Amino acid sequence: MIKNEVFLTTINLISNPIIVTNGAELIVSNDNFIEFLNYKSLEEFVKCNSCVCNLFIKDKNYFSNELISDDTLWTDYIYEHNNCNDNILVSILDKNNIPRVFEMNINNLDNYPNHYIVVFTDITAVQREKELLEKLAYIDPLTNIFNRQMFNKELIKEKENMTRYGDILSLIMFDIDHFKKVNDTYGHDVGDTVLITLTQIVTKHLRKNDIFARWGGEEFMILLPRTGIDIAYKKAEELRKIIENYQDSLIPKITVSFGVTQILDRDKEQLCFKRVDNALYKAKEKRNCVVKV
Repeated sequence: MIKNEVFLTTINLISNPIIVTNGAELIVSNDNFIEFLNYKSLEEFVKCNSCVCNLFIKDKNYFSNELISDDTLWTDYIYEHNNCNDNILVSILDKNNIPRVFEMNINNLDNYPNHYIVVFTDITAVQREKELLEKLAYIDPLTNIFNRQMFNKELIKEKENMTRYGDILSLIMFDIDHFKKVNDTYGHDVGDTVLITLTQIVTKHLRKNDIFARWGGEEFMILLPRTGIDIAYKKAEELRKIIENYQDSLIPKITVSFGVTQILDRDKEQLCFKRVDNALYKAKEKRNCVVKV
């Protein structure tokens, strides 16, 4: 029997949470699994939870029920992917409601068809370090928005969507008028505060799926999925007015110039950038202006 004393003693010697399940019901667990979730016994856990897989937090970075169809057992899915040498990660709330990240390893239990032994290895610290390194690689450290490298990655993705689904896609490029004068007059600390404040203002007035990045220095890019050039122009004009009218005792009054273009199917690698840069150049001739091309 799976619940014999030798088996239970063995899995209780292991520090990782361990369970035995047929995918539908939890049959056996070690004490570490029960303790991690702050239950008094396996029976209490089963009474409160219809399936272990319901513990998995829905997150695009980790496995959850959203990835499988209703007629597929989560254990079958994970077992198949384990055999493909894929790391299956899940996020589960611990007894203090703090999300922890686990790597799951699953194997058939000998002599018990359709029964699996699942071992949860806590890799929270490793995963957090990985996420931090990724953030450092793709996030501008001053403004905390995407950097140029990440913007280019997102642009490639959105251009693929444009080709596949016939979406429209527009691009806004802007920079701060006379920013060098701000730095020369007030110092670079105030200049940094201007960049941070500007970023916060713009972020507040963008949609969730708009992609905002610091292009370099005082230049910024906004990618607007499913948006034509006329709507993009209106958005740029809206931002221009908001920034022009913004007042803050911590920073000098600033204005911003905008270039706007729509990305076309025929655009090569850098053509849309050249076009929006030309539009911005024309706007900068007047200052505090929006130009579309």
